Amino acid sequence: MSDSSDTNDLILGAPELSEAAKRIADSMAHLLGGDYVPGVDDDAETKARRDRLNNRLVALEMRRQTNIEAIAAAAYEAAGFRPVEAAPSLLDEDWMARFIDHVQDIGNPLMQEVWGQVLAQEAREPGTFSIHALDALAKMTADDLETWKRAGRLAFPTGYIMKLGVRTEFDDFGLSQRDLVRLQALGLIQEIEDLGVTFYAPTKGLNLDYRGADLIIRHPESTLFTLPAFKMTAIGNELLAPLAGQSANRDYLQALGEELRKQGFDFRLQPTD
Repeated sequence: MSDSSDTNDLILGAPELSEAAKRIADSMAHLLGGDYVPGVDDDAETKARRDRLNNRLVALEMRRQTNIEAIAAAAYEAAGFRPVEAAPSLLDEDWMARFIDHVQDIGNPLMQEVWGQVLAQEAREPGTFSIHALDALAKMTADDLETWKRAGRLAFPTGYIMKLGVRTEFDDFGLSQRDLVRLQALGLIQEIEDLGVTFYAPTKGLNLDYRGADLIIRHPESTLFTLPAFKMTAIGNELLAPLAGQSANRDYLQALGEELRKQGFDFRLQPTD
């Protein structure tokens, strides 16, 4: 097996490589192992291709093993690892197999930490994450996760993002229309945009208990409050608290209250933390 630096030394009879071609050869050698420079001798190239195949399989599985062990280490840290005398019961085998299948190709350090936290939380409370939730998380990038966290700061804990009247964008609060479309494509928010959520308030008052603040609203006449909203999917609801369970954006709650005031409601915003 040749070291990746060997790609800088051209093999006998091969054409001179440009700087870009060398970068390609070096990058492929670094990731896959072996020499990836053009050859001219058919027999020699057949042997070299076989060597590259073996090197690639080893390099690929070593990379996957490294990813798996990095995420396992993150899970131990998140779970507060300490030696125990008696081994606890195992996680569901099918769940664990699906988890390993997803994480073996996760090389991003941030996402490794996230997956480690998922494993730790599932170990503490089996059933927190379904297999479908793992499949959804596997489609998310680090940027998607940050978007989901921003959405979580606007979300009512039961899985709704209340609209500001007829507006369907939340740019002032870190969530653009493009972000919403992306979250819909990931299957976290329903694609139907004309939904609403209805609350029954026999006292004509309602306490919307967001994380970190209560939005208290009251109407002088109505006991049914129907508010336009985006709705989380079942998977979105499942991933909301563990991945995006942060304190609500109070600027957004203030704006929501002001919008409801235009519709005849009184409101009061009360911090709870």
